[in-house]
Amino acid sequence: MKHLLLILLSSLIFGLQSCSFSSEDKFEKGKTLMKEGKFREALTFLNGAIESDNGNYEALNARGVVYYELKEYQNALLDYDQALKLKPDYYRPYYNRALLKVAQNDGDGALKDYAEAVRLDPKNAEIFVNRGQLLAALAQPDAALRDFEQATVLDSTNALAWYNRGNVLFQREEFKGAIENFEKAVRSDAKFGKAFHALGVAQILENQKEVGCLNLKQAERLKYPAAKASIEQYCK
Repeated sequence: MKHLLLILLSSLIFGLQSCSFSSEDKFEKGKTLMKEGKFREALTFLNGAIESDNGNYEALNARGVVYYELKEYQNALLDYDQALKLKPDYYRPYYNRALLKVAQNDGDGALKDYAEAVRLDPKNAEIFVNRGQLLAALAQPDAALRDFEQATVLDSTNALAWYNRGNVLFQREEFKGAIENFEKAVRSDAKFGKAFHALGVAQILENQKEVGCLNLKQAERLKYPAAKASIEQYCK
């Protein structure tokens, strides 16, 4: 009985605290919970932020991200759309809606939203990386390479941009160019096991077996799943 009372009391305190926060306070608390991966808990605070101020477009966008993470895609779409009605020059809902459309296999719709995000924030490397990944998946490697290149211009330490650029070149069997890009990826992120694996395989295919096997072993140390099989295939 005491345990039940404690639960009820803590829930009441939690509710009173959330009610006493301003819309901005609730929004900030929701963002903190999102960073911790506590999406259901974040939803409570973001709902409160929007109830306190239905013009809080940042909270609407953030709640859309929460719904996306919870795979409640229709709710996410509604929030992104409403955020854009309130703030048409805000790039984040376009970017997040593009990610949502990718998840729904709507490549054309995603490209339109990425284009708007780029127009509104042309110096954001992350947008170019994600659009490049979509273009590569849509068998548009030249356009993908341009986006990855632009991402590296904007952020020369963006490991994902270097890795993805290398991957497109690898698929073209341009192994020397792929190696250069994979090397920049692992220099930018020394814990990027997937990039070490790709680097090792590319080096082996370019007749650099010794150093390639060293990089495959580094990928294995970083617990990249495919590394063990590649070591068995190329290095035994």
